[in-house]
Amino acid sequence: MSLVMACKGDAPRELKVSAAMSLKEVFTGLEVAFEAKHGVDVVFNFAGSQILAGQIVEGAPVDVFAAADEPQMRRAIASGRVARAEVFAQNRLVLITPVDGSISGAAELGRPGLRLVLAGPGVPAGAYARQALQELGVAEAALANLVSNEENVRGVVGKVSAGEADAGVVYATDVTAAVADKLRVLALAVSVQPRYEVAVLTDSAESSLGAAFVAELAGPGGQTLLVQHGFLLP
Repeated sequence: MSLVMACKGDAPRELKVSAAMSLKEVFTGLEVAFEAKHGVDVVFNFAGSQILAGQIVEGAPVDVFAAADEPQMRRAIASGRVARAEVFAQNRLVLITPVDGSISGAAELGRPGLRLVLAGPGVPAGAYARQALQELGVAEAALANLVSNEENVRGVVGKVSAGEADAGVVYATDVTAAVADKLRVLALAVSVQPRYEVAVLTDSAESSLGAAFVAELAGPGGQTLLVQHGFLLP
């Protein structure tokens, strides 16, 4: 986070952006140029979308909310603090194992003794993962091997890359350069399509700046950055 002064001697204006953890690299990639252009300090809060939606429901000060699925955005809308949201990106699910893992596909997730890690069922990544396992017909056997429900998708990546689990289901975009050499990535042939939504809160004190941030995200620069990080356009 960098501080950009709107006017010399003034306190910096702040734009509070709550965003799904899987968006961290994209949003921080927009930060410096946006701050310089608008004379604002963008303050990010990255976490599981279910945590962020809960904070909004409880009245936490937020200007922009970017969620990894529709149900969490619907929670924010139901709170009365969000009027409308728009889809700005999509993702895909993959199966990850340690780089020396022996699993060749989802059909093996029910193998005795296998340690499976997923994001929790209330986390968008966890809900999507369970839908995918159901579609593949392996949910019952795979979930019998579930050893941990993580608070966000990066927790799944961390457990598998550290060798603390044998497999996990994550977004393709979470296999970043920092962990790519520690993981094997296996495609999942499913129709489940994670969709990301963004909204400016109706009670934001910086609604114009919030709208500008959303416009930047949906514009050529933001869309290019999303694609560079492996996201799919809506």
